[in-house]
Parts: sequence; structure tokens; C-alpha cells
Amino acid sequence: MTAVETLANLSLAQATVTTLASIMIVSLGFLPRPSRAALLWSLAFLLAMSSTWTSVVGVAVGDESLRRVGLGLMLGAPALIWSGFRARRGGRALPWVGALQGVCSAVLFLFAQDAAAYGLAFRLAFLAAAVFAGLTILELRRSPDGRERLMLPLLVVSAGFVVLALASVVSAIAAPAAIGDLQLPRLLNGLAMLIYLVCATVSLLYFTSVSPGYSLTATAWPQFAVTASDRLRRAGDAAEPGWVALSIQVDDPAHLRSAAGDNNWAHIISAFESLITEVFPAEADIGRRASGHLVVVVARPDTVVREYVRTVLRRFTEMDATSWIAVQLSASVGWVPAEAAGYDFDTLVEQADTAASTAQRLGGDRWERVRL
Repeated sequence: MTAVETLANLSLAQATVTTLASIMIVSLGFLPRPSRAALLWSLAFLLAMSSTWTSVVGVAVGDESLRRVGLGLMLGAPALIWSGFRARRGGRALPWVGALQGVCSAVLFLFAQDAAAYGLAFRLAFLAAAVFAGLTILELRRSPDGRERLMLPLLVVSAGFVVLALASVVSAIAAPAAIGDLQLPRLLNGLAMLIYLVCATVSLLYFTSVSPGYSLTATAWPQFAVTASDRLRRAGDAAEPGWVALSIQVDDPAHLRSAAGDNNWAHIISAFESLITEVFPAEADIGRRASGHLVVVVARPDTVVREYVRTVLRRFTEMDATSWIAVQLSASVGWVPAEAAGYDFDTLVEQADTAASTAQRLGGDRWERVRL
């Protein structure tokens, strides 16, 4: 099989995948749970589908300009995916960036007639698209469900996208004489886009059809760690008493998730987080260490903290979850005074997690306290 035939088959595979992905994202994601984020992700796949079919037609009829237009337009899809994540967290979506990216890439490819100029334009446009793949990684890390396993395909492939784009530009700088030879870059970039689309489909189907989105109320772990660490450091410097860390974990989460399914599990976690944020005072710092695992840092007397913990355990156990799962819910709590860990955030969280694990091993639906 010649290189031309290989690229043609790869383009056809891309067109097939984007068509199937578009159908799934629209029918399983946007239509059942319409949102601005789901709309932008649907538009990203519809753009990828129409542009890849444009390239396929260009190859079939031997029209190089048409093929280049399709290739350029497709590079706007990563920016639309990034825009969807911005819309999901309530920020300015900036969807025009994706449209501008695609149009500019297509125009650049059309006017780059010389082989060397086209080679440079191809690498730079691919790098520009990779910038938005990199920005998508940042949005994923900021997401409240950033530790979910179904987020990993998009996270990993976005990182690979960035690495491949950088490698393509570096190779052109290292060997400028070969900048017009695009046989290998086209093959690698074509495979990268195919893999990117498949992985993006898996992750975005989770975000559109399963994830509870921003009904989650706890703070993402990186932000919580910074805030709580600073608060504990200042409390330690002032020798303030009464600071505690509570590791609150849903009992047997793997079994619950397997029995309930991802969608019902998301509802359970949303209710779990809402309950904890409702029980604890507004000045408490609440961070999401993992799905079904929260850490609370708060300054209150022991009697007050004990009442908070009892209320959380009782109300979570009494929660009506029959519509989600035919199993009674329960949680366990690890309770550590800040003085026991020298007000060190990492040590405090580690001890609280260990105490919560001990409470679970003792049957769950209870708390375990580390004494001074």
C-alpha cells in the first residue's frame, strides 16, 4: 500500500469515527441533558465530521484545495472542546475561538502553495490546535470530578497531542531542509487526530450523560489543599486551639458504584456532598479528595464537631436512596486534631484518612478519633 493510499484510508477512518462520535454525543449527551457545554462539544464533533468528509471528498476527486480546507477546519475542534469545559464551569466559553482557529488554518493551507511553506504552515497550525488541547488539560484538572477515571482518556490523549505537535515543530527546526516532506508528519498527525477523537468521545460522553456536573459543591483538591494548608499554617503560628481535620468517606464505594452504575453513583455523590456542605458551617473548608471522599478542615470545640459528625452519619444513613440503589448508605469519619499533626496539612490528612479507614474496617457508619 502506498503512502497516498494509507493517508486516504486514514481520512476515511477519521470520517467514519467522527460520524459515529457525533451521533453518540448528540443523541446520548446533548439531547437527554441539553446544556451549553454539551452544545459546544456537539458542535466540535459536527465540525470534525463535516471537515473530515470534506477531506475525503477532496482526496476522492483529486482536489488538493478541498482536502486542505477540510484539514484546516478540523483543527478548530480542540478549541471548541476547550470552550465546552469553560462553559461547564460557568466561565466565558469563547466559542468563536474554535471557528477562528479552523478558518485561519484552512486559509493558511490554501495560500501555502510552496511545499516548504505548506510544511511550515501545517506544523504551526497543528501546534496551535495543540495549545487548546493543553488548555483542556488545565480545565480538566480544575473540574470538580477531575479524579474520575473516565476523564483519563481525554487527559492522556490531550497531553500526547501537545507532545506530538511540539516534536513536529522541533523536527522541522532541527532539519529545515526536510520541512516540505510531510509524509511522516501527515501519517502521525492523522493517527493522533483519530485517537484524539475516540478518547474525547469516551470522556465527553461521561461529562454529558453521567457526570452530575457542577451540582457538586466541594472544592477541587488542588485549590482546597492550598487554602487549607495556608489556614492551618497561620493557625499553628498563632497556636489557635480547636482546629480539626475530618476525612469523611462513603463506605464500600467500589461495591456501591458497581451496584448502582455510574449515573446513580453520581447522584449519590452529589447528595453526599450537598449534605456535608449543609451540615458544616460556611467557614469550614471542604475539599474533594476523590469521588465519595471529602476532607473538612474546621475550627470548633469538640462537642460541636461531634454533633456535626453525628448529624452527617445519621442523615446519610437515613437518606432515601431507593431510586438509586437498593442498599442502605453509610459513611465513616476519621477525626484528627490539628495539634496531633503539628498543624501540617499533609500529615493531618494522612492521619485522618487512616482513621477513616480504621472506622470502615470496624464496620463503618462510625467515626474514629486520633487522640492528642
